[in-house]
Amino acid sequence: MLRRFFSIVPKTVQLWASVLVGCALLMGLVVGYKSADQGAVLPTVSAYGSAALLLGAVIAIWLLCLGFVFADARRRGMRPVPWVLVAGLFPHLLGFLLYFVLRQPIASTCTQCGKTVPLHQPFCSWCGASLAARNGPPTTDSLQQASQ
Repeated sequence: MLRRFFSIVPKTVQLWASVLVGCALLMGLVVGYKSADQGAVLPTVSAYGSAALLLGAVIAIWLLCLGFVFADARRRGMRPVPWVLVAGLFPHLLGFLLYFVLRQPIASTCTQCGKTVPLHQPFCSWCGASLAARNGPPTTDSLQQASQ
């Protein structure tokens, strides 16, 4: 499941999340070293480093989740930027909950031009090809062919 999550999140977001964790850890170690007394360097550095690593990991996970919302909304034919803003700015993870409740089904591709088309659309808005056969109710001919 985690592999599937990372396959959807853009690679640049994954890179920035990794850089963020590394920078947070480095800053925590440097601040811990600078603020340590002469005798208690190791406990101070490890405490600051652990706190910075935890904070960096939490922020990186939040960034990865925003990247997932962006890529998943684009994959579903929705506007990704407003959904990222909703997911990022609504407090207490309410924005993520709203996204997962209100998201559209995954969009399909047009057989004529290959562009992404929402499932509820009866024709391709790019080339005008009819998609009624894909979305229409099953006919008796198609039911007979499926049973054979």
